[in-house]
Amino acid sequence: MKTRDLFQFILISIFALTSCETTEKIDDFPLRPSQLVVNCFFTEGGIWEFQVSKSLSVLDNAPLKLIDNATIKLFKDSELVETLSDPGGNTWYRSQNNLPEIGHEYSIEVSAPDFASLKANEITPEAVPVSNVTAVIRDSTFYIWDNHYGGKSFGGKVEGYFNIMFSDPIGIENYYQLSIFYMDTTYNEEDSLDYDVSKNNLSVWSSDNSVEEGEGYNTNLLISDYLFDGQDYKLEVDFHEWRARKGRIYFIELTSITRSGYLYRRSIDEYSKAVNDPFAEPVKIFCNIENGYGIFSGYATEIYPVSFW
Repeated sequence: MKTRDLFQFILISIFALTSCETTEKIDDFPLRPSQLVVNCFFTEGGIWEFQVSKSLSVLDNAPLKLIDNATIKLFKDSELVETLSDPGGNTWYRSQNNLPEIGHEYSIEVSAPDFASLKANEITPEAVPVSNVTAVIRDSTFYIWDNHYGGKSFGGKVEGYFNIMFSDPIGIENYYQLSIFYMDTTYNEEDSLDYDVSKNNLSVWSSDNSVEEGEGYNTNLLISDYLFDGQDYKLEVDFHEWRARKGRIYFIELTSITRSGYLYRRSIDEYSKAVNDPFAEPVKIFCNIENGYGIFSGYATEIYPVSFW
């Protein structure tokens, strides 16, 4: 066969093969009916806050649709204690009655017209206090600058780690979320007399095998007690502080969360890692809702103040 004839044969073969390929249209993807979505995180003594919306198809880029005609039944140890059906101006269902208590199981039943009802149940975990914290500074660079008061301020960069001590309850699956923050006063240039107080989280990470880390530097660490159940535990947490100030107080925030809360937060972290990675596997956000989507989870927080100097 001549070279020209061979080339023509290859071209014809390519066109024939490509014409046999099947293409998928949007209509080929099955669309699931929309379901209710409820989100609620609660803690001892905190008010009840529920957000109710509806699920969307993966092909639907419409904005989140909040549901303002839902009915939420709240149960404490299987006994109905309250019914909510009137959302506020921002479409949150709130209640200051029957506030969460430790040692009780809470459950909800949520319904709305044209949707199947959903259910969920959860407990209010008990807080685990931090017993002691020490800070070790590896490196620091400080400088002086003019402040808004006409005087001088002293601060800079600090890098080091915290040793955080706490006693893990024995015989119970415990999960934690750890963050470290400070409160700062920010000058508002629009009003020379106005100063805004804000919460600022440090960048933290850890090489401890019990810690789940997110992508890059984190503001929250997830911890499981699988490796230290029932122990007096010392957790080493590294940190960076780029705007350190002399005399600043830092707050170690140890939040006890349920297994559902832990799995939900971990799936959020995994989603954040995968969202910008074209080769990552799809990540499904964890939910503990029966016949619907969302999260219903309790938590309890302990805060321990510490200063470098």
